Amino acid sequence: MLLYSNFSNNRVFGHQFGVVPYVAFPVFNRAKANYKLKLGLGLAYFTNSFDSMDNTANQLVGAPFSWDFKLFLYRNMYSSSNFNLFLGAGLSHESNGHVKMPNMGINSILLSLTGQFYTNNNPYFVPNRVKGKNHAPKKMFIYLREGIGIHEQSVSEGPLTGRKKPVYATSIALGYTYNNHLKLRSGFTYKYYEQYHTHLTENNINGLSNQPKLNASALVFYVGNEFLMSHFSMDTEVGINLYKPFYNQFHPSNKIGPTLLKIFATRLGLHTYLFDTNKLPPHNISLGINLNANLAKADFTELSISYTYNFQ
Repeated sequence: MLLYSNFSNNRVFGHQFGVVPYVAFPVFNRAKANYKLKLGLGLAYFTNSFDSMDNTANQLVGAPFSWDFKLFLYRNMYSSSNFNLFLGAGLSHESNGHVKMPNMGINSILLSLTGQFYTNNNPYFVPNRVKGKNHAPKKMFIYLREGIGIHEQSVSEGPLTGRKKPVYATSIALGYTYNNHLKLRSGFTYKYYEQYHTHLTENNINGLSNQPKLNASALVFYVGNEFLMSHFSMDTEVGINLYKPFYNQFHPSNKIGPTLLKIFATRLGLHTYLFDTNKLPPHNISLGINLNANLAKADFTELSISYTYNFQ
């Protein structure tokens, strides 16, 4: 998708331009109408972002370039042999992945009316369609990943805001690839925040500074899926923070919103593979860029390399 967005206040936000790769696939196959889910993740550029002198009102967009995430559900309202009309609703989110503060991000709820024109046969137009059962072939795999990210210290995490430090992440997972396109997995990720370690060694934090390396770490159990498209994929993960003491202590609120941020870890990204994933080679390597978050609040942006072994 090539897109343009306007947030009504051009002086503060300027104009947004974006490039967003996406994948769309049918859901609710037993429903009478056709539904599809669209998931997109790409790059946005804002003509106006935060500036400490000229644009302090913009606390949402801290840098000109940011991530752009789209999640939409569409219902087919009308079909013919060469045209579709879809009504949709969804969520749009833009943030820079905690690389530069402030980074509150922009969340928008959107309604969509979409027309699709086909020069060949419309795949959604199947008169008297008979729905059958699909049996998806599956193949087991093991997945290893190493990543390094950048995290900027926020106001709630200490006095030295603006300081950037790396985050190191190691992940292992087991899963199945279905129909050569859905790569479902579950596993564990260990994260080490150098930002947290530096803060704990520079300050005497009761209950944390006695073991700075351990308390600057996090352990996550997660489930994830990659939408495989030959040499490329779109990656999604949802996890539970089993251990993250620094973040929990510096975000002490017991309200439901902050509590959910402390519990859930999410991850979205784009990957490119060395070998064609459609062929399910025994060994494959991918490079990726991902946005890591505490639920919907950005944590850090990560570059990663991963290895997949497909059992034959």
